[in-house]
This record gives sequence, structure tokens and C-alpha cells, in this order.
Amino acid sequence: MIKQSMITLLLVCGACAAPEEDQLGEVSQNGLSYNGTSFNGTSFNGTSFNGTSFNGKSFNGVSFNGTSVTGTAITANSSTSGPPLSGAGLVGSTWNGTMTDGTPVKLRIDSAAAGAAPNSDLWFYGMSYQTTTGWNLLCGTDSSTGKPIQAVSVAGVWTATSSDATHYATSTTQFSLACRGATVAKCIELGYKTYKGYTNQMLSCIRLLRGDYCGTGSAYTVDGTLLNLYDNVGVQADTQAWKPEAEWTPTGARCINSNNSTRYELVLTKDPKCVKRTTSTTCGTTFANGAVLIDELP
Repeated sequence: MIKQSMITLLLVCGACAAPEEDQLGEVSQNGLSYNGTSFNGTSFNGTSFNGTSFNGKSFNGVSFNGTSVTGTAITANSSTSGPPLSGAGLVGSTWNGTMTDGTPVKLRIDSAAAGAAPNSDLWFYGMSYQTTTGWNLLCGTDSSTGKPIQAVSVAGVWTATSSDATHYATSTTQFSLACRGATVAKCIELGYKTYKGYTNQMLSCIRLLRGDYCGTGSAYTVDGTLLNLYDNVGVQADTQAWKPEAEWTPTGARCINSNNSTRYELVLTKDPKCVKRTTSTTCGTTFANGAVLIDELP
């Protein structure tokens, strides 16, 4: 039987901390807000309550080949023009996934919902995985509504390792699933879609939301910490006059602004190991030095 805390179709678990590093918190999936600040989800203006869960469950990928409810073969979208799964016609279809230990697992799409603007190109699915005793919800249940948490499909293979919780590889044979409310799905819904050319922003967003300052896979934040984020390509704009915390790249924090309290100072008694070499008093004021994303705290 697959433990819920260790499943997510390839998008790393939320507990993949590197040795001698601390990892805190767990994010829950609830609602979404299209404008302003949302306490239970992601706001599309860049303000987000961050958390450390990477994507809820961890597989080594899902095969592009599935079986429809009528038993006919179907194939996920393997192009770079959109997400792997889309459309209501996939309800009832089954797909083959692979666990991190190589064990095969069967997945089933139970429901489908089209995304709303600005994510009308996305589809969100209620999904289950098969066990010896029946079918279990892939992403669990939303504690505030009692409804199944949906998953969104993601191109490529996202895997957890002992030293890096955001390893990403392109793939023509497998795709991933991310549970809504966990970091990967949040970053997708913020607009950082790899099929739109925003892979670097996506990877940087994952580091940022999890507080993975050192790029080791260790999270230095807790769920419920409010932050504002914006990027170097204009997907998310700076909508708050808050204090900069850090500049982010796909490998972690490029620098940390030492003028202000940071998330790790709020939740830990020690600093991440890399902090002393990344502190700055001007960090977060410009993208000119190589930052992909910048975040701010109230």
C-alpha cells in the first residue's frame, strides 16, 4: 500500500531533507484566489502562503500510454504545446505509474475540471491509485471541504534525491502529476509552465516557496508564511511594497537580504549552512545580477 505522505507522481516528497539539515512544515491544499491574498491557496498576483510539501506524492513517472473507460488505448500529449493531460474525456481512464522503488502502480482518473483564467489551459483531475484492497485517493482529501484534492499533470520527470528535492529531467515517455496545494502545482498555477518556456522560473519558484535557500532540498520555512513573489519575465508582477528577502535561481537563493528578518530566522534557531556567503544589503532590488525570481515579506 502506498503511504500518502510518500506519493506524488514523480514530484518529490515533502520530506526529502539532506543530512544534517532541518525541514519544517507541511502545506495543505484548499482554495485558490485569482486576486489579492489567499489564506488557503495561491494568489495569481504573486502573493502566496508558502509551504514545504513538494507535490504530495512521489512516483518515478507515469507512462504516456493509458486505457480509456471503454478499453481503448489513449496517449497523453507529449508535445511542448500544453500539459500532458487535458479534457473531460479522460474520466474513467487508467494509467501506469512507477514507484521510486520500481514497483508499478495503476492510476485512475475519477473526475475532471477545466481551469479558470488565467489557467484555462490547465485541467485538474481527481485521481486514485490501486492497492490490494481497492482504490485510494491519490492526493488525499481537502480538510476544509471534505472533497478530494485534485492533481495537475506536468511534463517531464520530477524526482526526489537525498540531496536535491527538485531534480527535473525532460522525458518523451513519462510525465508527472502534482497535487494541488503542494509546491509544484502552486508554481504551475502561478504561471510557470514549462511548455510556455518558463522552466527556469518553475524551478526557481519551487526553491523559493519551499525556502530551499541552499538548493539542497532542505526547506527552511513553515506553512502559512505570507510572501510576495515576482519574476524576470513579467508573469508575476511586484504588487506589494514589502521588504525583499532573497533573489532566487534554479539552484537556490542567489543572495539573501540581511537588512530584514528571513523565513528561516522566524522558524529555526540556526541558519542554513550557505547563508553567510549569500547575505547582502541590496539583494532583491534588481534582476540585473542573475535573479530569476525575487520574494518579499511583509
